[in-house]
Amino acid sequence: MEKQKIVWLQVLNPAVKAEANKALPEGFEVFFPTSSTDTEEHDRLIEEADYLITQSIYVTGEQLRRAKHLKMIQKYGIGVDKIDCKAAEELNIPVCITAGANSVPVSEMAIGLMLAVNRRIPYVDKAVRAGQWPKAEMRAQCYMLQGKTIGLVGIGNIAKQVAKRLGGFDVKEIVYYDIFRLSEEKEQELHVRYVPLDELMAVSDVISIHVPLTDETRGMISAERIGMMKPTAILINTARGFIIDQDALIDALREKKIRGAGLDAFEEEPLSADSPLLALENLVLTCHHAGSVIDNVLPRAIHAYGNIEKFSHGEAIDPRDIIVKKH
Repeated sequence: MEKQKIVWLQVLNPAVKAEANKALPEGFEVFFPTSSTDTEEHDRLIEEADYLITQSIYVTGEQLRRAKHLKMIQKYGIGVDKIDCKAAEELNIPVCITAGANSVPVSEMAIGLMLAVNRRIPYVDKAVRAGQWPKAEMRAQCYMLQGKTIGLVGIGNIAKQVAKRLGGFDVKEIVYYDIFRLSEEKEQELHVRYVPLDELMAVSDVISIHVPLTDETRGMISAERIGMMKPTAILINTARGFIIDQDALIDALREKKIRGAGLDAFEEEPLSADSPLLALENLVLTCHHAGSVIDNVLPRAIHAYGNIEKFSHGEAIDPRDIIVKKH
């Protein structure tokens, strides 16, 4: 019997590819692109695919309309803003995610960025390597997490893990905003308190973004809301770049209206060599790799391949994973 074709629309490091394919179920074969930017290659692979696993490469409606064999799209992660889900629904191609699969590594990165910005770790590392010893300077500029108010914008799987891990830092309080408020019991379990978004922006010492990119969340951290922040506050984003008004954030950092920021996601990825973000010393930058850790590759692959295998056998997929349902 001919094997079904799974296309990973992502260029993977050989070690990552080997780890992921430990989870490949019987009856399937996998194919990978050789380039992240060769759209002709992507078009061909999508046209030949029975199943598509996507990560950070765009999947357009035009590509989906030519994909006559495609049965399902599986996101290796949770954000589907780079998949034309409207076209997928029109074409009756289900779209699934790996809900919760990234929550631990992304939560660790969010806290890592809080520490890196608060303690100016990249700046100090660079100075020490240059033969400097800025200890006295740092004593006047660094802050603890202990005793601070942490604001979580969004309270999904990742933010819940952030709240859980912050418990060991003896923070003063964790406040959150989400369009769906948690039950009182869950709030007590996580030691979090609901507040409106504008209040969160005003009272928090650290603000961490954990919402998906949608029409409603695009630009929600606007110039006006950045202006509500304390001058000593910092902003962390491990979600999507377009959630923040990037120009407004650049202005606030340049003018020291806020103390700093840590960004793992951007409007432009990768950043161009002339990006104004690169010149800001009160900003810590990473390369949208918060969920990219080798020891989470296999669990995520088991999750992604498991959904594909279930779909192929007509078995039920966890409703939390279903973004576009087959009709």
